[in-house]
Amino acid sequence: MDILTIGGVTLPAPNEYKVQLNDLDSSDTGRTEDGVMMRNRVREGIAKISASWAAVSTADCAKILNAVKPESFEVAYFFGDTRTAKMYAGDKSAELRAARDSQAVWEVSVNLIEF
Repeated sequence: MDILTIGGVTLPAPNEYKVQLNDLDSSDTGRTEDGVMMRNRVREGIAKISASWAAVSTADCAKILNAVKPESFEVAYFFGDTRTAKMYAGDKSAELRAARDSQAVWEVSVNLIEF
C-alpha cells in the first residue's frame, strides 16, 4: 500500500505521518457581545498532512523535495482509504544526519495543505 503519492510519484513510506482535517469559517464568524458563537462554516474536512522520513538517501531526499517543488500538485494519501486532493507544500526541511565515503543520510519533513 502506498502512503503518499505526489504528482504521480510514489514516495518512500514516511517514518512519521499525520493527517489533520480542518474546517474553514467565513469572515463573519465570531462571538456576539453576549458571548454567543455565531459560526458560518463554509468548508469542512480540509486536509493538512505532516510527513517525515528519518533516514533517507540523497536520491530519496531529492525525490521528496522535487515532488513538492511545484506551486500545486495532486496528492493521493492514505487515511483509512486512499484519498486525493489538490495541495501545496508549506514548510519543508532536509537535515544532513551523516555523511561518509560519498554516502549521505538525510532527515526530511514536509507539510502538505489542501487548497
